[in-house]
Amino acid sequence: MNHFLAIDDLSPDKVRHLLERAFSFKFNQDYPSYTHHIVANLFYENSTRTRISFELAAKHLSMGVVNVDVARSSENKGELIDDSIRTLAAMGIHWFVIRHVQDGLPAYLAKDLGTDNHIINAGDGQHAHPSQAMLDLMTITEKKPDLESLKIAIVGDIAHSRVANSLQCLFKMMGVRELCLVAPSIWQPKIVHYGRVTNSLEDGLQNADVVIGLRVQKERLAGHEALDLAHYREHYALTEHNLSIAKPDLMILHPGPINRGIEIDNAVADGPHSCILTQVQNGVYMRMAILDSLASGIW
Repeated sequence: MNHFLAIDDLSPDKVRHLLERAFSFKFNQDYPSYTHHIVANLFYENSTRTRISFELAAKHLSMGVVNVDVARSSENKGELIDDSIRTLAAMGIHWFVIRHVQDGLPAYLAKDLGTDNHIINAGDGQHAHPSQAMLDLMTITEKKPDLESLKIAIVGDIAHSRVANSLQCLFKMMGVRELCLVAPSIWQPKIVHYGRVTNSLEDGLQNADVVIGLRVQKERLAGHEALDLAHYREHYALTEHNLSIAKPDLMILHPGPINRGIEIDNAVADGPHSCILTQVQNGVYMRMAILDSLASGIW
């Protein structure tokens, strides 16, 4: 396996390997060294957490890192991304972490690259965000390892969420007992990979072990999808009151960035059940595990 593109490319054994490797990095901090590798970060959409965590992950593994300034690259002169990657490869860069607005672009690019090159999908359009799904699973299993006993609810703009797509595939693969996809009708997914869809927040939160809030993605909404945010907040926001019907040891996750006061309250985001900063921390270790697994050829 030369690339990391989508959850469906993995197997349960590969998922378990990534979890074990990530936890090993977190708790033992015994890092291998891959000094002869250089990673290029190509982010065509804004990012803080994902880009920086991939950069830190590479540096912890002694890899060189080049952050390509896409806004000032030759693509603004008409160069295709395919040619940009070939150019970087000719300079000795063979690792490409790519975030792009176009669904499926990382997989398309991977088809024509030689076996020495590696593409890692850091989020493609509304399609997939596999490394985020993996770090979310790591965060969940750190506290609640028995996935077959869990009820998980994903709440929010599921129709536009690449994170929700990847999580559905991952939870199905790893045997999560119950997954509820909670969204107003206008933001419910056209394709469901796993779980059941409901427009009732109460239904989703009742006895939930884990609740994953999603950002309201204003930049992805089409004109006909306008939603009254005050109405959304009233019926779907993660508040202390709404979450009172979940399990007492509830875990709250959110891939970020968070819209405080819209999809989640401060008291929840910063409260005792919040694992949001743990997700950020685990993101570095999980992305180290992804890079390490590709570099070591264990797949």
